[in-house]
Amino acid sequence: MTDTPPEALSQPLDQRQFNERLIQALEQLDIRYGIGGSVAAMSYSRTSRLTNDIDVMFDASYERLSLLIQEVQQWQVYIDPIETIFEFNLPAQLPINILDGLAGAKADLFLVRHAGLDTAIMTRLRRHKLYVQPDFYAWFMSPEDVILYKLIYFKKSEGVSQKHPTDIHAMLRAVEGHLDLAYLEQWSREVDVLELWRIVWDEYHL
Repeated sequence: MTDTPPEALSQPLDQRQFNERLIQALEQLDIRYGIGGSVAAMSYSRTSRLTNDIDVMFDASYERLSLLIQEVQQWQVYIDPIETIFEFNLPAQLPINILDGLAGAKADLFLVRHAGLDTAIMTRLRRHKLYVQPDFYAWFMSPEDVILYKLIYFKKSEGVSQKHPTDIHAMLRAVEGHLDLAYLEQWSREVDVLELWRIVWDEYHL
């Protein structure tokens, strides 16, 4: 599998700066993280479509998370209030929202749950190129885990959000020969998307 990202990931400069700044903050604070969602899908599939959002799963103590929140608060962007994050977002397993209105960029940060698929995901992260000219590397969820979460969200949308199967098909065209299909079969069964995974797989091979 080639490590060359799609042309699309030379995104508008403001959005690129926003994403790079976030990744650098996570790494400087020694917070383990993995990029998922559409940004990861495009990076693995070397395709492009407009997206202003970056989804990041991360693992941090409340102390480290507090330091990250304090850092982001200095950027003159919106981040959920720290009281809301600790009293509402995290107990409800909701993402932390960061929004740069001027750049039109947004990040959703998901605190890892130390159980099930999330635990497996954080052991399978891989270093991958996010941007070129100059090259910028970051930690990503594995292709299999990106696909699994795409299936989970497709199921939650009750089949409405077609971007998820579209992203999966694009990834399959690029990385099918490198996928751990046994892992996909196992975890799609564990998270109750096995039937959906088989449908998407069969549709791709039509």
